[in-house]
Parts: sequence; structure tokens; C-alpha cells
Amino acid sequence: TLCNNYLKWPLLRQLADERGIYYLATGHYVRKRMINGYWHIVNGDDADKDQSFFLWGLPQDIMERMLLPMGNLTKTRVREIAEERGFLKAATKKDSIGVCFCPMDYRTFLRKEVSTESIQKGKFFDEKGDFIAWHEGYPFYTIGQRRGLGIDLNRAVFVKEIHPSENKVILGDLQSLEKTEMRLKDWNITNPASLIGQEDVIVKIRYRKQENRCTVILLPDNTLHVQLHDPLTAIAPGQAAAFYRGNTLLGGGIIVEE
Repeated sequence: TLCNNYLKWPLLRQLADERGIYYLATGHYVRKRMINGYWHIVNGDDADKDQSFFLWGLPQDIMERMLLPMGNLTKTRVREIAEERGFLKAATKKDSIGVCFCPMDYRTFLRKEVSTESIQKGKFFDEKGDFIAWHEGYPFYTIGQRRGLGIDLNRAVFVKEIHPSENKVILGDLQSLEKTEMRLKDWNITNPASLIGQEDVIVKIRYRKQENRCTVILLPDNTLHVQLHDPLTAIAPGQAAAFYRGNTLLGGGIIVEE
């Protein structure tokens, strides 16, 4: 998300401007549509490859110039077209997942790139503050994580909280991760009138298989307060949240630590 907001599209626009080129074309599986005088990102035809979740931060001047040739195609059809035209490597290339500069699990990347002094072993605690076990260092964990904790308690536990300054990770059951509200910073809303205070807005904090109805208001400190109509688990500070109505992207922001 941050790459799209601050790096990929701004740099593409800069390069185009330097060369006197107006349109910007990419291979994102999304479409765009003009609604009430504003350009909006709309889900691509390939629901499994739709990338709208990552594009909530784009301004109107970029969206106006966007060409999105993949929006009406499926990934399967794109591979067929590539094969028909002789691009066999592209036709059979594995789908990319995760962080582009991190061809391995990000924990492996951290172990390789970060000094051992900066990531130290720490302690797992339960919600009462009782010590459970040692962990490998807080950067290796994320809110809602269950697998890969390296402990066996004969019951399911999840990462509930992470305290970097203390290198402390709190574990709890799934129900303890449920929340009914969150706040967002660094937000971007395509058309505030279509989102703020409306009752038919959907929020997603995950790329796939999660949709929750919500109501959004703007707070005096310029953060967005998101009231969820049903509880949601694994709301993690620093991760993105995106707003939709149907298949139309309305905006998004970055979740703030409460």
C-alpha cells in the first residue's frame, strides 16, 4: 500500500512528466470509473486477483491519467494471450506474493539484513501478565498470528498485542482479539460525502475474504474513527484499512495504535 502511495505511482508520474507523456499504464487488476465528478478505483473482473485494496491512497490527478488494460481480463486469460504471442516465460511465471524486495519469508529477510543486536529474544505473556515462554524478537510476530509461535500450550493462542519498547508479546484467545472500533491516520478519501457518516460502507483490513460494515466519522485530531457494526479480529496498528461500497473503492488509511 505505501509503495503505491509514495513510490510507484508518484515516480511513474514524474517520469511521464519529464518525457511529456500524459497517460500512465500499469498491469494492476483493477478498473476506474467516474462517479459524481470523482474518479474511483473499481474491482477488476478477476475477483481472485483484484488489487483495489492497495490503491486507496491515489489522488485524482493520478487516477485521471491511469490506463488499466488488465481490469477487464482474468489472470488466466492474460497468460493465454502471452502464450499466443510467444511470451512463454511470462505465460508460465509464478504469481508474485508478499513484498517485492523480499523473495523469501520476511523473517528470513530480517535475519539476513538486520544486525543480531537489534533483534533480541523476548518474552511471551498472557493477558494477566504471566510469563509463558521466550520468543525470538518482537519483529517476527504480527497481530492475529497463530502459527509459527514456537510454543505448544494445548490450546489455540494468538498474538494480541506487541510492545516494541519492552520487546514483549501478549498472547490471548481469538475472542480477546475482537474489536468494534479503530482509528486511521494518513487517510485518503476520494469523495468524503460518499463515505463520512454513511451506513452502507464496507471496511476491509485484509486483501481477501473479509468485509465488515462500518460507519466512519472524522475526529478533531484529523484521524478517522471507524465504528464496526460487527466485531473484527486482528486489527493491527500500521496495517491498512480500505473502504468500499459494492465493488467501488472509496478510500482508506493506516490503522493507529489505540
